[in-house]
Amino acid sequence: MYRDHSAYGLFLSSVFLLCCCILSSCSHTVSKEFRQKASPPIDFRELLGKGEAYKGERVILGGYVLEVLNEPGSTLLNVLQAPLDSEEKPKSSDLSEGRFLVRTQEFLDPEVFSQGRRVTVGGRVAGVQSGPVGKGFYRYPVIEAEELHLLPKEVPRARYPYPYYWHYPWYPYPWPYYPYW
Repeated sequence: MYRDHSAYGLFLSSVFLLCCCILSSCSHTVSKEFRQKASPPIDFRELLGKGEAYKGERVILGGYVLEVLNEPGSTLLNVLQAPLDSEEKPKSSDLSEGRFLVRTQEFLDPEVFSQGRRVTVGGRVAGVQSGPVGKGFYRYPVIEAEELHLLPKEVPRARYPYPYYWHYPWYPYPWPYYPYW
């Protein structure tokens, strides 16, 4: 009873590649219309240094919420910048190059936009605003939000302490039989 594993392997490979193609076309966080209108990616360090030069430019930034300041008629969100991945979701906060402020006309509940939550914002550069950080002052680039996306909380995944396929070291694939059968 010999089976032709090459056809079966080709079928599984095709299904795997199809799934990869479907998953790689996952949607972006920011809408397609905004991405088309946004300027080419601006280096965040350059935005920190020359924020006034980019006034009115549309940018896409992301990071981690540090503080929510609700004011009459608007909300100011203090964000620790983080580089974005291919889906425009913030990567690790360890890669941050600074902070920025997001101004929106909506009320943002501090319990929902709590410290450490990931956000992605698409908006126009409104200039630079100085503000305190510790005992010093910091020049924050200010973004007028056109799109503001709060990303789901990251849930830590439990790791299985043993290799998933525990039998691989002893029985190479494809195994025709187990010795104890």
